[in-house]
Order: sequence, then C-alpha cells, then structure tokens
Amino acid sequence: KIRLVGQKLPAPLLNGGGQLAPGLLCVNVPTLNSEVRLGKHLISCPIPECSGTLEERLVLSHLTTEDVAKYQYFLELSQLDSSTKPCPQCSKFTSLKTHNPNRSESKFKIQCSNCQFVWCFKCHAPWHDGIKCRDYRKGDKLLRSWASVIEHGQRNAQKCPRCKIHIQRTEGCDHMTCAQCNTNFCYRCGESYRHLRFFGNHASNLSVFGCKYRYLPDKPHLRRLIRGSVCATKVLIAPVVILLVIVLGALALVIGLVAFPVYYVCKRKKKQRTRGSGRWI
Repeated sequence: KIRLVGQKLPAPLLNGGGQLAPGLLCVNVPTLNSEVRLGKHLISCPIPECSGTLEERLVLSHLTTEDVAKYQYFLELSQLDSSTKPCPQCSKFTSLKTHNPNRSESKFKIQCSNCQFVWCFKCHAPWHDGIKCRDYRKGDKLLRSWASVIEHGQRNAQKCPRCKIHIQRTEGCDHMTCAQCNTNFCYRCGESYRHLRFFGNHASNLSVFGCKYRYLPDKPHLRRLIRGSVCATKVLIAPVVILLVIVLGALALVIGLVAFPVYYVCKRKKKQRTRGSGRWI
C-alpha cells in the first residue's frame, strides 16, 4: 500500500485540485497495477469523498518497470488526435500529417522509422498493397493471426471497432475501453457494447446484441436464427405489452375514481349511524 504521512497533502497530488484531510492516503498497489494493465490512464483517488484522480508522478512511483511503460503509452495515446497512431509493432507514434501529406491511397502506407515495420495507418494493420482495408478485413484470418501473435511487442491484441487501433489485454474481463476514443467493446469478438432495454445487451445469450462467443459459437446460422426469432417475438410482443399496461392503468384509474367516492360515502354513513346510536346518561 502507498502511505503518505503529513499534515496535509499538497493539492497537485490530485488533478481534481482538492486538498486531503490530515492522515494516510492508502492505495492498493496490486489494484493500481491491474488498472494500468487494463489500459486506464486516469486512476481515481481512493478517498470516496474525492472525485479527483491521482497525479501522474504518484502513479509512476508505485508501478513496476513493465507497467510504467504501459501507463506512459496509454497516457500518451489518450492525448493524441486521429492523425497520430502508434506503430503496431513497436508502439512508436507516427503522425500522418508529417509522415505522408499527399492525398493518394498510398498516403496510408507507413514505414516505422524505429523498427521499419510497414503498416496501414487507416486500418492499423500490416500494409496490404492493392487490397482495400475493407476487403483485407473480410479475409481477417491473416489479420487475426497477426494480431494474436504480436501487438506493439505483446500478444493477444483486439482492434477497437471505432478508431481501429489494436489493444492488448493482459488480464481482466472481456469488457475493454479504448484509451484513445473511449469506446467500450468486447475483447473476444471485437464488437461495440450496445444495450437496449427489453432487448438485452452484449452479455445476454439470446440478445441480438450478444457476443457471438457466448451462445452457440460453432453454429453461427443457428445462433442468428434463434436470436433473430427472439428479437422478432419481442418486437411483436412489445406493442401488446405497452397497450396492456395502458389499458390496465386506465382501468385502475377508473376503478379508483368510482371506488373512492363510494368508500367515502359508506364510511361517512357508518360514522353517522354510530353517532345516532349513542345514548345520553
């Protein structure tokens, strides 16, 4: 654990700017390393009352050598615009504007000045001469094979569905967040996380938004048929359910409008009879 002792911690320790009360600031180091490995560059302050984030130098001082490199990589990645991407082989950042400013299709051909790896800036994959990115992704066996072997010196990479940058996972669940564009996606299938009330989400087995690896992964046609049938059934049932709720709500309102006056009148008559039956002593 990180233990910082003092009368008051200086405000720069928190990007939020708030000062901490006197005492100890305890951060679980294994948790800190785990969050960095999951691609997080903003580490929340462990104090519940504080909404700030730990300063970069505080995080770096308690990371392993390997995690320091990852943290700096994800931190730099989060600050880049769409015209700059890391080399898929060695992680050296390259700007498309300065590297190849022409307007031809070959402008996306990048040769890393550090490792000499030739790659496509547009789809963040090995260069595919004469093949469009879309067609190259369709025959993605080669792409997936390459991504599973090496990604900026590491293994098991998955491509962000939005900005197309490959992201490597070392541990944790399948829910990934891209450090560059903040897109939430599934590490197993590479699809964006989507959720619609009544129709399920990416973790639902029978939802059309569900991960293909969660339900009948070896039978794609049967999976699509079952999920499509469930979705169609819900689409047909939804208006009926809504109508039923409206009707029941209207009936409850009508019954309430009739029953309440009747109840009030009966209660009042009963009270009057009780008073009338009283005797003077």
